[in-house]
Amino acid sequence: MKMDTKQTKETPKKVTLKELIARKHEIEDQKNAKKDLYIKSLDGVITVEKPSRELCIDAMDMGAADGDKYLVYSCVIEPNLKDTELQKAYGCAEPMDIVEKIFESGEITQIAKACVFLAGYGDSVKMVDDIKN
Repeated sequence: MKMDTKQTKETPKKVTLKELIARKHEIEDQKNAKKDLYIKSLDGVITVEKPSRELCIDAMDMGAADGDKYLVYSCVIEPNLKDTELQKAYGCAEPMDIVEKIFESGEITQIAKACVFLAGYGDSVKMVDDIKN
């Protein structure tokens, strides 16, 4: 007799109202998520916060280059890129110019991607064939 060596994938369980109510505080805390990102050119870590839906939509409407710059400027909370002393030290004509003065072009794109992934614009939703009760 031959044994089936295939592993069966466990299907995710269905979310219930009771579970959503029990996880209310956890879900609300996720709305204010923050993440640290290592930046190679700075050889250090920055902190970004999860962008709002409106901020993501505004950035997408701006197009890739300007939208990425806008996301980075808006989501990096440490160091504070909006600090006028920092902007003055780097000779920024416009506040968002600080993004290109501090980060490499590729880093701007990667930081922006990390921010939108934090907001769920990535692989956070998948199709399920069979759902467990």
